[in-house]
Amino acid sequence: MLKALPVVTALLAATTLWGQPEPVSVTLGQTARLTVTAHPPGSCAAQIGFLDSDGKSIGPSSHVSLQPGQSTTLDLPSSAVVKEAGQRVVIQAQVVPDQGTAASACQSDMEVNEAKPSGAPHEGIKVHGHWIIEIRQASGAIVTHREFENSIAGGSGDKLLAQLLSRQLSQGLWLITLVGSPQVCASPAVGVVCWIAEPGLLSTTSQPLVPSYEFETLKVSLSGNTLVLSGIATAYQSGAIIQVGTNNFPCVPTFSVAAPCTVASNNTLEGEVPFTAATLSAPISVSAGQTIAVTVSISFS
Repeated sequence: MLKALPVVTALLAATTLWGQPEPVSVTLGQTARLTVTAHPPGSCAAQIGFLDSDGKSIGPSSHVSLQPGQSTTLDLPSSAVVKEAGQRVVIQAQVVPDQGTAASACQSDMEVNEAKPSGAPHEGIKVHGHWIIEIRQASGAIVTHREFENSIAGGSGDKLLAQLLSRQLSQGLWLITLVGSPQVCASPAVGVVCWIAEPGLLSTTSQPLVPSYEFETLKVSLSGNTLVLSGIATAYQSGAIIQVGTNNFPCVPTFSVAAPCTVASNNTLEGEVPFTAATLSAPISVSAGQTIAVTVSISFS
């Protein structure tokens, strides 16, 4: 314990220097939210995340690049750090400006979203999508690591679940979409999004894959009670990712889940159904030739 004191002291000194918010404490059912804003006229580029009372990194982290006046948030659910009812854990914010970024340009604040009072009605079943996007050089070196959450796409994702559970549709193949500005996976003459799909979804004998924006690299797996979708795309041109989503191509009930239909044989009226979707609070910059590795963990609570 004594050996760790200098590290904690240095951390607290750094926290004071960067003007980071006071630590907060959370218990079960609460969420710590870190908000970072680029203070005009400066821009903020920084690594943000959370630390426990011993100065160790916990929970999600992200690299942000904000223009003057832009803000972004990062959430840490108490379930990631609190192990039993009644326990309280102290959480510190971590905002480390990039070299060349003035500390005063990155303003931060942290708050706790309170748990609902005991006995309050439940909100029902929720669908959570935890995203990890890594931008990598051709050498494999990670340029950007971003983690964030999204939820079910209202009006389509909930309908899809109901149709699958009632056997009106059968499970189809999965697709991840990445929307850019400009579209990083397309030539300037083609205005399409990046498509990361399961093998067989996009390509047919008569319509082969388009290498600039279609990638059949998506793998589907199950980790405990969590559905995991992961795949890789390559940027055709420089730009930024501003929106993301997961989609499914459901089949008619006669198709087996073990051998789902492809687009060519999909004769349902649903077509491509958005399941989860999100607009990013801060765009993710990508350069031509870099790879985009995506992992989406979909869970229910």
